[in-house]
Amino acid sequence: MVRTPTFYALWIAYCLGATAGLMVISQLVPFARAAGLTAAAATFAITIGAVGNAGGRILSGWLSDTLGRLTTLRVMVLLSAVAMPTWFIARGELVLFYLLAVAVYWCYGTQLSVFASTTADFYGTRHLGMNYGLLFSAWGVAGILGPMIGAQVFDAFGDYRYAFYAAGALALVSFGSLAVARPPGVASPAASVSPSAARA
Repeated sequence: MVRTPTFYALWIAYCLGATAGLMVISQLVPFARAAGLTAAAATFAITIGAVGNAGGRILSGWLSDTLGRLTTLRVMVLLSAVAMPTWFIARGELVLFYLLAVAVYWCYGTQLSVFASTTADFYGTRHLGMNYGLLFSAWGVAGILGPMIGAQVFDAFGDYRYAFYAAGALALVSFGSLAVARPPGVASPAASVSPSAARA
């Protein structure tokens, strides 16, 4: 698996996508309080987020069976790139705050389930435990970086704006990595052009 370019494209996408999500969701309660939500409303946001996380893990897994693994991951990571900065912009509207919390958590949860099934599809199930363990190391790195970066950005600027915008930018880079990923053995469109066609 580690000899294929696809593994590294998936690892980068997973690491950056999860880092982006964790930069935001790790700061949910203080962000909600800074946005003017009461303690009860901020606590309820955690419940709403958990629903989105579960939905992403379950329903996006089902969706990926229909649309394909990479397509589902690309759509959800791109959606998160839009949803995270929008969440900051719309933080003053309670209904939008909750809806965007669901969206961001959904996209984050999608990654944890669909990257696992992508590993099984691309590399088989014989060594799935080891293979996904290697890919899941991307989440381990994200688990360290995401909350740390989110907190440090707030400490540096006294505002969550830059953390949410940076998270959106990281999600876009994650999408770019997924955009070039191909199942092992499948050439990219550029690589599939024959030399004679390229000279024509």
